[in-house]
Amino acid sequence: MASWARQCKPTGRSTMAVGLLLCIAWYYTILAGFFILYCPVMYLMFFSHKLYRKLVDSLFSLWELYPVALFQCCCDTQLHHFGDFVKPEEKTIIVMNHRTRVDWNYVWIALYHATQNPSGELCSCKQTDENLSESNSILDLGGKSKIKFVLKDEIKNIPGMGWIMQLNFFLYVKRNWREDQLNLSQFVDYYQKLNYDYRLVLFPEGTDLSEENRRRSDKYAQANNMQRYEYVLHPRTTGWTALCSRLRESGLTSVYDVTVAYDTPAQTEMDLVRGKIPKNVYFYFKRYSIDKLPQDDTALKIWLEARWRDKEQSLRKFHNDGTFIDPQTNAAPPQRSPRSLLTAKAGFLFWTIVDILFFYFLCNSVTFQFWVIYHSLLFIFITWYFGGFHNIQYKLLEKLNM
Repeated sequence: MASWARQCKPTGRSTMAVGLLLCIAWYYTILAGFFILYCPVMYLMFFSHKLYRKLVDSLFSLWELYPVALFQCCCDTQLHHFGDFVKPEEKTIIVMNHRTRVDWNYVWIALYHATQNPSGELCSCKQTDENLSESNSILDLGGKSKIKFVLKDEIKNIPGMGWIMQLNFFLYVKRNWREDQLNLSQFVDYYQKLNYDYRLVLFPEGTDLSEENRRRSDKYAQANNMQRYEYVLHPRTTGWTALCSRLRESGLTSVYDVTVAYDTPAQTEMDLVRGKIPKNVYFYFKRYSIDKLPQDDTALKIWLEARWRDKEQSLRKFHNDGTFIDPQTNAAPPQRSPRSLLTAKAGFLFWTIVDILFFYFLCNSVTFQFWVIYHSLLFIFITWYFGGFHNIQYKLLEKLNM
């Protein structure tokens, strides 16, 4: 691992080779984990749904360690955490600006470091009613992380990655409010029936900060007599207000306003392939207790728009002098010490073994080759005919609760 880290610093063709190797390792491990681990566990949903849910989320929690080690240990990416710690046990929404198309790949790294509080101190938001604690599980097993994403519907079609996200029951949106409203209701109902908490990551802007998207945002701002932004896009508030209102009814505890910035952002997946890998990634977490948020949908919309104005101001300051700004105190938020990478390295070793087993069985076992072909065809069919395995999970649980 150390030798690869030294190779991650060249330029030109070797830089592209490193980026290509990084992306291959990342995607190959997803495929290996899917066929070796996820597919056998999948059948538990027909016998014990709660056990299935716990094991599937445990696998995802374990996989989250892999990109932490891949980027930080192998390519020397430094994660800088500012602001509040994140409490792992609570049901929460994480709203975040969408700087690049690959932001979500760094969310796992950020939450790995943010989900800790070794000194037992309070969060920087000065809320004295709750203390934050560090995860006490060595590998975050037991589905403790329980990260869910709000994603574009087409992502569920991606072999391996999209199929895993179906099994992990992420929330998919189609930009059609009638369909999205149904998906949201099913998502909330599913986890409510299981009495299951989770952390839901939402990008309210809906798309990344590319030049074309910035022009569209500016056009929208001009048409609606709103401020033009340089570092963020205007958020879409309809989904946010519906999501917050529904989850509040099912025990939502808090909302984290997260701001991300990079030294040299990889705007697209192809930038990573070409070796344009950020060396420094900055995350600022600001926690809001749910009782501090307004109840009314219109007020929730105004609240989110206010957070995005704060975010624009904070990012402007960051890009000018390297520090974020807390909108409440008008001071720089504290920078937190990173968590030890020992757990991430252990996860990396585990997935390396899975990678080796996958390659061995794929080359030497006709039975396993059939297993791979069968499950590939199965997921293609289920995605096409039923809209994904998340819909099957919902129907199964609905029948069990009748």
